[in-house]
Amino acid sequence: MPRPLQPPELDTIASRWQQALDAAEHALAAAHGPVHIPNLDARRHELVQERLETAQILTRLGRLTGVQPLPWLSPVPVTTKMLGLPDGTTACLYDLDGVLTDSGVLHAWAWAEVFDDFLLRLSETTGWHFIRFDRGADYRSYIDGRPRLEGVHAFLASRGIQLPEGRYGDPAVADTAYGLARRKGEAMARGLHQRGVSAVPGARRHLEATGHGGLRRAVVSASSSTLPILELAGLTSVVEERVDADVIRTEGLRSRPAPDLLLDACRRLGARPEDAVTLTHSAAGIAAGHAAGLTVIGVGEGAQGELLQGFGAERVVPSLQALLDPRLLTSL
Repeated sequence: MPRPLQPPELDTIASRWQQALDAAEHALAAAHGPVHIPNLDARRHELVQERLETAQILTRLGRLTGVQPLPWLSPVPVTTKMLGLPDGTTACLYDLDGVLTDSGVLHAWAWAEVFDDFLLRLSETTGWHFIRFDRGADYRSYIDGRPRLEGVHAFLASRGIQLPEGRYGDPAVADTAYGLARRKGEAMARGLHQRGVSAVPGARRHLEATGHGGLRRAVVSASSSTLPILELAGLTSVVEERVDADVIRTEGLRSRPAPDLLLDACRRLGARPEDAVTLTHSAAGIAAGHAAGLTVIGVGEGAQGELLQGFGAERVVPSLQALLDPRLLTSL
C-alpha cells in the first residue's frame, strides 16, 4: 500500500524565497553608482510585485495542502536590527517554556499532581503536616529548567525529604526518584492530550523572521516532552535544532546555570558563542548565557522582568513580539 503523502514543509521554502528576494533587493540598492543601470525603477517595481505574488502562491499552496499555520513572507528584507538582535548575530537559542510556549503551566500542573499525591501519602504515614506543591514558587525554585530526576531531589530536599534514587526501569508506582519522574511523564502526557499547549503570541513570527534573516535557531529545554510540545504548538518546522532531556542524558550535559546546554546548541548550529543570542525566561538561563559567552535577552514581565534585569540580562522584553520591527508583524 502506498504511503500517504505528507504536507510540504513550507516554512523552509518560504525562508529560501525570502532570502533570494532580499538578495535581489540588496543588489538593486547597491546599483547606485557611476555605472548607469537602465530601467532600475521598473526592476524595483517588478521585485515588489514578485514578493506579493510569491507570498500569495505560498498561501494558496498552504491552504490546498492543509498546512497550518500558513507560511509567511516579510514585505521587506529582514535584518538583525529588525529582529531586535545585535549586529553580527548568526544564531538564536530559545527557551521552550515561557519564551516560545505556555507549557510551563502544564509542567507545573503535572508536578503538582505527582508531588501532592506523594506528600499526602507521606503525611498519612508519618503525621507530618501536608503542604501542597506550590505551582508558582516551588516550580520556579526547584523544578524549572532541571532534568526530572534533579528536580525531584531538589524539591524534596527543600522539604527535608530524601528519596531513594531507584533505577531507570522503576514503574510509576514506585516511591523512588525514578518512579516519581516516570509518574510525572505520564501526567504530562495526559495533560498534553487533554489540555494541549500553545505558542506564546508573536513567538512563531520571531522564529519565522529569524529564519528569513538567515539566522539559525535552536530550542533549549530540560524537558523530556520538548518534541511533542513543539509539535502541538506548531513550531517544529521553524527550528533547526533542539537540546533537550534526551541530549542531556546521552551526552552527560549539566543543566543550567552551567553553560553546557547552550554551548552544545551553538555547536549543533555551527555558530560561535559570541555570535549567538540566548532568549531566556529564567535567572539560571541568564547565568548560563553569560558563562557560555552569549548575548543574553531576558523575556518576562513585571517582577519576573525585574528579576531577569537584576541577574544581568543585556536587555529584558515582555515577549519575543516586542523585539520585532512593526513591519514584521504584518498579518498577525
